[in-house]
Amino acid sequence: MAKIVELEIHNYRGIHSFVQRFDRDVVCLVGRGDSGKTTILEAIKSVLSPAWNLPFYDTDFYKLNSEQPIEIIASIAYVPESLISEHKYGLWIRTLCRDTGIVTDEITAGDVHVLTIKLTVGTDLEPKWTIVNGRREQEAEITAGDRSKLNCFMISDFIDSHFSWNKGNPLNSLLKMHEVEAGKEKVVLDAIREAKEKIDKADYAHFSGVMAAIKNQAASLGLNLDGIQTTLDFKDVSVKEGKVSLHKDDVPFRLMGKGSKRLASMAIQTAISRDGGIALIDEIEQGLEPDRIRQVARTLKDDNKGQVFITTHSREVATELEAKDLLVVNGNRDTGDIRTEFLDLDDSALQGVIRACPEAFFSRKVIVCEGATEVGVCRALDAYRRQQGKGPISFSDCAYVDGTGHSFTERALKTRQAGLKVSVLCDSDVDDDLKPSKDELVAEEVVIFDTSERNSFEDQAFNDLPWNAINELLEYVAKVHGKTEAALTDAVKAKYEGDFPENWQQADNEAMRKALAKASVVKKKEWFKSVGHGEMLGQVIFKYFDEITDTRLYQALNGLAEWID
Repeated sequence: MAKIVELEIHNYRGIHSFVQRFDRDVVCLVGRGDSGKTTILEAIKSVLSPAWNLPFYDTDFYKLNSEQPIEIIASIAYVPESLISEHKYGLWIRTLCRDTGIVTDEITAGDVHVLTIKLTVGTDLEPKWTIVNGRREQEAEITAGDRSKLNCFMISDFIDSHFSWNKGNPLNSLLKMHEVEAGKEKVVLDAIREAKEKIDKADYAHFSGVMAAIKNQAASLGLNLDGIQTTLDFKDVSVKEGKVSLHKDDVPFRLMGKGSKRLASMAIQTAISRDGGIALIDEIEQGLEPDRIRQVARTLKDDNKGQVFITTHSREVATELEAKDLLVVNGNRDTGDIRTEFLDLDDSALQGVIRACPEAFFSRKVIVCEGATEVGVCRALDAYRRQQGKGPISFSDCAYVDGTGHSFTERALKTRQAGLKVSVLCDSDVDDDLKPSKDELVAEEVVIFDTSERNSFEDQAFNDLPWNAINELLEYVAKVHGKTEAALTDAVKAKYEGDFPENWQQADNEAMRKALAKASVVKKKEWFKSVGHGEMLGQVIFKYFDEITDTRLYQALNGLAEWID
């Protein structure tokens, strides 16, 4: 039951340096695109490849610098006993400490035997696989056949070979795990021999004229060709067991749809890993519907007895797995260093955050919005940035998520503790009731962009926006909420302190602004408590953004925009 317990990658593609220990059977790599997730899987596939040779190119070296060799080092625990016998690699055994999870060169009683395999590629582009141990200066070469006993295979976009029984393919590895009746393995070869006997007896009369001419010409040169005939050359019949592949009815599996091929390949690989193999699945959700994605994730989690590494950008996968299965990957594009962090093992609150807003964990930076209004404002900010010639928020590896009201501080804290950069867009009307408090968030380096003390977001908007902007908002409210002028007047009048002015829509004063803010947040009659309405509020804010530069609303949203960059 081979399992990877430690992995190092140096100077491979976009990775300059990566070191990670693994102490679990299901590892789901999540993170932003181009963070190095697929490269990590490709590195594992390469170092444990059952192929006798692999092609490498200058483009496989970090920053194309082939002077710095590629090194991929995998420490494997629970390797087959045949590999750690003395006449194999027993002298290079290392151990995994059960208590610390650290691999050491010294052999200690009671700990797990480990073999460390290193793949090195230099300027000659020739890969070299060796077993290494700090106790011994000399490294031992490991053969392709011995690497194949680790049963490591990868599911990616190029999986047609997975449906063939050829050596080095997962079906062949699965075949080795089962008893095969003697003689059955030659069924294709025997069928070809039988077919050749029938071909030999075929009538090739249409070749007879040419054959006679050749025979006569050969005789003139002193060569007797009596008995010459036309038939099939057996060496050209290359169909052997390796050419037999899976079919659905009469259709080869390689011609099936992408989703079906990936599911079939997963079935083969997980059947191997169930008995101790290592399955690598890149972009597990490709070609699959959401319900199938969830089923695959559950099956990998619950029924697998080997080790599975997967990458995903799917919220369905993240929500079906446990927090402890997720490895957040963040790559530094400038240095090529990869920073990773497993999420907490026993944190039910974090599990709730993952299931509520899994998209947060596919980014490097996260804006936790207090509620739907703030989410809508962020959508408007995204559009405003594009109008200003900047890239969308996603270009900055940033995502915004709904904190769903009072729970937003807990979501922000847990997301920050998971290793992501976090900011909060919120108001300040219920600060005393927040648990954890804003001060606790600040102590964890969460950046807060909020309104003035005791103000809701609506309070701040109606206080800071120019009156023309407020009239635009009132027109929108009347239209989308179906309010007549009389109904809108009554709603505002009910919140106005003092004598209500007859021409109230032109009454730009503090009392009217407060009344409008209060009317906008009446329970079950809120004007902007949805993503769509919040987005409209944001559009109006950014339309007049240059006119409110001395306000708290501008400070909060401009500060958020700078934080995104």
